[in-house]
Order: sequence, then structure tokens, then C-alpha cells
Amino acid sequence: MKDISIEYAHIYTNNKIDHEHTLSLEILSDLQKEFSTKNKTTDLVILVDDYSFPDPTFDYEDFIKWLGSQGYRPDLMLRESQLIPACDITLKKMADSKLKEQIIDYVKVKKYPCSLFIATWYLLRLGRIQHEIFENSHVTSRLINIIPISFKPFEDKAIEIIATTPFSDAIKNIEYKYFEGRMLA
Repeated sequence: MKDISIEYAHIYTNNKIDHEHTLSLEILSDLQKEFSTKNKTTDLVILVDDYSFPDPTFDYEDFIKWLGSQGYRPDLMLRESQLIPACDITLKKMADSKLKEQIIDYVKVKKYPCSLFIATWYLLRLGRIQHEIFENSHVTSRLINIIPISFKPFEDKAIEIIATTPFSDAIKNIEYKYFEGRMLA
């Protein structure tokens, strides 16, 4: 098992590689240097958002090639849509019936919210929930997420979701490296 799972270069399938991804790699580079001096191993992971703004023309191979050319090929790359069955596991684990009902109603009317995907993604990476889409070899005891500051409201809601599960103690193992990026509408 590796020591730290680092998420970086988050991308939507309707977007292209841009300055946010370059900034993410700069932060990742600094973290990698720091951890190598401490003999800490890292698992590099990417979650591609193919759910919020789906675009079937997104070229996953080109994205991986670009990351590799920068020296940061991921150990694992998943699509948000792959997490849907695992999101249902997270929902079942939630003890706050009011928040749980709000999310279930949102799913019925619209679709799965970003915050539920995030919470599920973190619980999988920490090994608190299991699903066949996520191999145990990628489970770590600590997470670092390199993401734009504009994502913070969704991250805060994800932490709120995790806090209502039997895994609330996992929150202390989740860290962020926020950076300035584009503003979300």
C-alpha cells in the first residue's frame, strides 16, 4: 500500500487542457519532491468529470499522453460516471436522514450531485467503502487533492456528507492544495 493518494489535473470532458492543469502539475511536482525526501510513496489519481458536462469526443488517451509527457502519468484514472454504483453505497451509509433525503430528491429530479461523487471518491481512496471499480491497490491512509479554489463549496458539502457516515474519522486524512483557477458559473 502506498502512503498518499494525490488527485490532480481534474478535467471535465467538455474542456481542453489549460493553465489549471499546468498549475496542478506544478503543485504536484513540489509535493513529489517533498515526499521523496521523506521516503513517502504516492498514488497519482485523476477523476475525469464525464457526468456534469458529458462530451463523448473527449480523448482520454491524449490526456494521458500529455500528462505522461509532463512526467505525471496517473496510476489510476476513473470517470465520474463509473462511481454511480459506489455513490449508492455512500448514500446508504449516511445517517443524517434530512441530508440523505435532500440528495435522493436531487438525484430523482436532476442527477447525482458533485458533492456525492467527491465523498464517494474519497471514501473509496481511503478504503472506507469498497466497489469493484476501485482496486484495493489504490487505497491509502491519506489523501491530497490539488484542485481550483472554485471547487471548495462542493468539497465542503462532500465533507459534510462524509461526516454523516460511520467514516467521519476519515475527514482528518483529507487535505487540499487549492489554487486560483477559473471561476465556475
